[in-house]
Amino acid sequence: MRTVLSALSVLLAVVLTAAAVPSLWIERNVVDEDGFVRLLAPLSRDADFQAALGKSLTTTAVSASGVPAPLRPAATELAEKTLEGLTSDPAFPSAWESTLRESHRLNFSPATASTSAFTLELRPLADVVLDRLGAGLGVGFSDAPSITVPVGNAQQRAALTFAQDAAALALPLSAGAVLALLLGLLFARRRGTALAWAGGGLLVVAALLGAGTFLMASVASSQGSQGSVAGVFAQRAGQLLADAFGPWILGVAGVGAVFLIVGLVLAARQRRLPAPQ
Repeated sequence: MRTVLSALSVLLAVVLTAAAVPSLWIERNVVDEDGFVRLLAPLSRDADFQAALGKSLTTTAVSASGVPAPLRPAATELAEKTLEGLTSDPAFPSAWESTLRESHRLNFSPATASTSAFTLELRPLADVVLDRLGAGLGVGFSDAPSITVPVGNAQQRAALTFAQDAAALALPLSAGAVLALLLGLLFARRRGTALAWAGGGLLVVAALLGAGTFLMASVASSQGSQGSVAGVFAQRAGQLLADAFGPWILGVAGVGAVFLIVGLVLAARQRRLPAPQ
């Protein structure tokens, strides 16, 4: 009976870990606003994304900002030249951070979240464009209105919603995994063997998480061929998520390897001793 209880507890610990690790990562790097900003901050230095972003801002910022009709041709031409140096503007880093924060609030607030796609709020960047245009034309423009760009599709939005719900269970899942492992070791007749099985299970979990991350990055990479802000954002964001989650996978694999080695060593020693009755 102790062996059965130990095996079930160790299995439960492994299953809970497989759910807890991505949930905890999502909670800290996607659902948390500061984590979200840190995760996607490198996009401000991505040439392909900035090129796609510039095209979008050129066509929307001028038309949506109240630029007088006689000035629109000159404003559009100037916008195309202005956007070439947009990332070097002193106001750009703060505008990009504001873009990420406003996008996060827009997508993770139940009152404003779209059910059809993840949405980027580009208003802060449009304000920078308008300030540069105003300086070039010698006129002042009002603040840009909301400029939103949908990213992905309804299925991806549903997956994000599911991940958001799972993130709320990150701490209970983590606590459950630790408790199940401790119970598995407590019930075990030979704790070295139980620890080794737990380590092997964690190595399997790491392999599955790695395969899932690779698949997600591959799917995201296929979006970049669209050439739009949405497509390039999906591609680059998918790569950033995969890169950021990689160390967590290695951490799971590392813990699994340690458990396996220590468990095998203990099991070898325990074989020389009679099993407890």
